[in-house]
Amino acid sequence: MCIPLNVFPVFHGRTRQQPSWRSSVLRVLVALWMLGPWGLAVALDLNTANAQELQQIKGIGPRTAELILEERQRGGPFDSLQDLADRVKGIGAKKIITMEQSGLKVETGKAAGKALANKTDADIRRKP
Repeated sequence: MCIPLNVFPVFHGRTRQQPSWRSSVLRVLVALWMLGPWGLAVALDLNTANAQELQQIKGIGPRTAELILEERQRGGPFDSLQDLADRVKGIGAKKIITMEQSGLKVETGKAAGKALANKTDADIRRKP
């Protein structure tokens, strides 16, 4: 039995079913663009962030960022997000969940090392 060759359509280059790599890249870029800044968010450490970085987190505005920085300066680094809620007025459990989902985190190892470094620097400055 012989199958005639003209039954199967021939496309020069690529077939319609196989999209080019350019269209695949374009689809990925469009998907990332549609996700907005939340799709590209990276984790932000509470104990090292400045006011502008804190304001990138959902739920933190200029005043809240200022309160966080003042409390961090006064009481030292935060041990956890719960510690943040305990020490800064206006931050509760729901806001903590929103902030954590937006990328806010606390690195405990850095917090302890930074607190020790700040204390050592303060002691050196006080002594004649």
